Amino acid sequence: MSNDVRGYINYSGEKNLTPLISFIEQKYNIGIKKIEINELYNFPDSMLPKSKENKFIFIIGDDNEYYNASFLIDYINYAPESDIGFPIMAKDRLNILFDVMSEIINITNVSKLVITLTDSCEIENIKKIKYAEMREVIYADFETYQAPPDTLYEVIC
Repeated sequence: MSNDVRGYINYSGEKNLTPLISFIEQKYNIGIKKIEINELYNFPDSMLPKSKENKFIFIIGDDNEYYNASFLIDYINYAPESDIGFPIMAKDRLNILFDVMSEIINITNVSKLVITLTDSCEIENIKKIKYAEMREVIYADFETYQAPPDTLYEVIC
């Protein structure tokens, strides 16, 4: 099992996102790494960023050396004595991801966030949602599957 969080943002203007990414990594104790478009595995062509758009393509992981979201999105509640580097409750860890996504959206004033929450980069569903409903929709999907929902979310901001 390889839980994976990959995606991109479209933003306007010229922005150096490196300071923002470093700030978010430290604040939430996660890793965010810039990747190339060919690392958006199994993204349908229609969902890939367009070449003329300002974009930041990324992968989010459990820390800044291991870009796999094993604990962040596994949706398992761990025993109280577990030391996983994150809260032991699945919903609390998912909240960290929502907070990261919200900060990126709010600080960069993006027009769109496209993100996949998958096991082994398998995309089985595509959903277009509004930013205001992001938490509710994604929580519901995790509750339904009790695991990463293997879904690509196009979040319109």
